[in-house]
Amino acid sequence: MSSGTTGAQDWRAVACLSPNGERLLCVGESSSQVRAAYTGAWGEVIRDEDRPTVRAISLQRWAGQFWSGQWEHQMYLAVPTARGGKASPSPEAVEEEAEVEPEGGESPASGTPSKSKKK
Repeated sequence: MSSGTTGAQDWRAVACLSPNGERLLCVGESSSQVRAAYTGAWGEVIRDEDRPTVRAISLQRWAGQFWSGQWEHQMYLAVPTARGGKASPSPEAVEEEAEVEPEGGESPASGTPSKSKKK
């Protein structure tokens, strides 16, 4: 996927189902773009009966050339609790955020859906 051209879809969010299986939630050009979009895709992609079986949401990045590579797990994202896709922060998502290297000068905490702003 990463070929040095603009518009490459190098990031994705995947829902990991129990006991096994997965569902692609969304793809994007940056981790920030995927983190902003995955909660909206949650209500459209994951069926009501499958929601209780979602054990994690994996943020993954493509590693290698677009014709030869693999998806590599970067961090876990918060699993949305509502059909509309509102994510509640999970300890695993917050803990793993600190371990992810920022992409292109982006700070690790910018644009993360697992942190809510108080109004």
